[in-house]
Amino acid sequence: MLRTNVPGAIRLLRRRKRWRQRDLAARANVSRATVSRIERGEVASMPLRALVRVSTALDASLGLTVRWQGEELDRLADAAHAAVIEACVKQLQERGWETRTEVSFNHFGERGRVDVLAHDIPSGTLLIVEGKSAVGDTQETTGRLDVKARLGRMLAEQVGWDPPRAVVAALVVADSKRSRRIVADYPGAFARFSVRGRRALAWLRRPTSPSPSGLLWFVKLPNARRVSITRFTRVRTRQSGGARSPGEH
Repeated sequence: MLRTNVPGAIRLLRRRKRWRQRDLAARANVSRATVSRIERGEVASMPLRALVRVSTALDASLGLTVRWQGEELDRLADAAHAAVIEACVKQLQERGWETRTEVSFNHFGERGRVDVLAHDIPSGTLLIVEGKSAVGDTQETTGRLDVKARLGRMLAEQVGWDPPRAVVAALVVADSKRSRRIVADYPGAFARFSVRGRRALAWLRRPTSPSPSGLLWFVKLPNARRVSITRFTRVRTRQSGGARSPGEH
């Protein structure tokens, strides 16, 4: 069953701008009939592309949320995320890195949590890891990693490690065909992760200078825990013609 506030929200925002349905249709590059169908609640049969265009024309973003059996979906997502972190920590420790998980911080208004903080003592490299059970909003993920990387020295001091000589951000994703396809299809969104896959794992064994701009690798999870879901994926477009986020199809 589809429950959504899209019809009412689109109608409300259109009227706020004092637009007719045909005005919105022209700005969104869709037919007037499409706008009318959306506002009448015929959303389930509507192409996602049309919903994104209409929302963007109204300076709004479109959010998709999947709900299942109360909190059970959250529990599944948490279990998948925990499995990714467990696999990541195992790989790092096998390569001689010290690790800390779930490191919280609050630094002059910058608040958050680092999934995995890792330290290679010989090279003085600090690794800031973001774990994902599935690829979702890469713009938000990259933004969070940038904030955490800037706080690298503070985070190292917080857990009692020496000041790092280099700070490297890493994205670790549960292995799936979908996630690999997204990474391959949207190279711009993942450009900062310059060292990937086996090359990333090889670098972790012997970190060299200069350090890469970022690492990305996939981890295989046991079949029982291989859950490819995201709790919330935002769909974004850019009117300037820039690259789309992986959620946009």
